[in-house]
Amino acid sequence: MIQSLIKAANVLEALKDSDHELTIAEVSETVDIPPSTAHRILSTLIKVGYVEKNERTHLYSLGAGLIPLGIKASSYIDPQSVSKEILKDLSKETSEDSFLIIKSGDNGLVISKAEGSHSLKIVENFGLEIALHKGAIRKTILAFQSDEYIDYYLSKKLENYLDGVVDKEKLKSDLKEIRNQMYSVSDSEYISDAIGIGAPVFNFKNELLGAVGVVVPRDRINKDNESKYIEAVKNCGMEFSKRLGYSKY
Repeated sequence: MIQSLIKAANVLEALKDSDHELTIAEVSETVDIPPSTAHRILSTLIKVGYVEKNERTHLYSLGAGLIPLGIKASSYIDPQSVSKEILKDLSKETSEDSFLIIKSGDNGLVISKAEGSHSLKIVENFGLEIALHKGAIRKTILAFQSDEYIDYYLSKKLENYLDGVVDKEKLKSDLKEIRNQMYSVSDSEYISDAIGIGAPVFNFKNELLGAVGVVVPRDRINKDNESKYIEAVKNCGMEFSKRLGYSKY
């Protein structure tokens, strides 16, 4: 019975992860079970509404019966509780302090933090609000706002970076690039000699929750290890999003 439940769960995962409806053969191959077993599981899941079959094409997809379950499950998820474990793993991997930041008006607000093992720290205090265009984590939040909001934001008088006036055209171009590559990197925009790396976090409604990332003293980052920091932060954002029910990764 337990093995049957595991196989059924794996079938649902296969349908969830696919970008198209699946045939019985594709389900069989993906889950590594015989076609007859795949057919039996799919038929059972159809009866409870968890899978739908297109009678014209004979293809299978997730059913509407899962929607109430997902909504109910999501109501028990506390993003801050999830963030504690996620950020702890990011700090362990990078040895740096890691942060979850959300949008607060036109600013970014730290709401969760994990400490890394390095003794030299970059200070980001809880409750401190900093403009969204300053630093990679906050800039990631800005990049995933609506076009209307970004136009509004860029129309404002923006606080300068440490090294000078904000170039709004460059900022607008940077925001598009962040959306495309799903991460951001900044250099000393509001903390001297500090490199920021941020990635987006989405919830089960496919809405932006905020952004996660690290802020690292410049002398600890070089061409050889920068990509590892970026990969760690991106993976953190993806894992966080998945745990909140985001389905597009």
